[in-house]
Amino acid sequence: MHKSLFSVVIKKIRLDLGLTQEMLASLSGLERTFISMLERGVKQPSLKTVSSLAHAMNMKSYELLHIVEEQIHAGNVQNYLYTDIDEELRRLDVLESEREKSRIGEIVNTIPIIFFARTPMPEYAMTFVSKNISQLFGYDKDKFMAHSGFWHAHIHQDDLPNVMVRLQNMNASDLLIHEYRFLTANGAWLQVREELKLVVNEFGTAKEVIGSIVGVSLLGSE
Repeated sequence: MHKSLFSVVIKKIRLDLGLTQEMLASLSGLERTFISMLERGVKQPSLKTVSSLAHAMNMKSYELLHIVEEQIHAGNVQNYLYTDIDEELRRLDVLESEREKSRIGEIVNTIPIIFFARTPMPEYAMTFVSKNISQLFGYDKDKFMAHSGFWHAHIHQDDLPNVMVRLQNMNASDLLIHEYRFLTANGAWLQVREELKLVVNEFGTAKEVIGSIVGVSLLGSE
């Protein structure tokens, strides 16, 4: 059995099943680091390992070995081993990365915490905001992205001066945490809690502001 071919087969089946390395490790009783080494061709599988992986993937040991055998005998083996194997591993790495990003996006967009990024003050323009912002405030995401003043225009007039002072005095060494009232699309005021961090470049110049915001309590309309 060629170890690199086995690595491709194992990784492809794992991804087809929608399993992470951690999940496969849990199902097979193997260590995640060992799974990683198998998929990179660093370690060669024993028959016991093949049996454990096959069981975790809901197949017989001989079925898993047969898939590997098919890969060995498919087409020009030598060319596959030295050229296509690396290409396939890179493709699988990209696929896994894309699936992980997609999954993270799904999680972020379903939890009640808004994540965002802005340019530094005084522009303070939104450069990214999670889609679930519409669930919290009722406004479409594009409104926050298109108009830099949209956010501040909906902060309660009694809270806005203090908010602006804190934003202008942010520094990279501190995490700014504050609360204020925000006008939602249905006309009600929502008390929100915002956490902000100023990111600087290697020269200490402000690069961007990243943060999160969560609703604390609905205060009603005035």
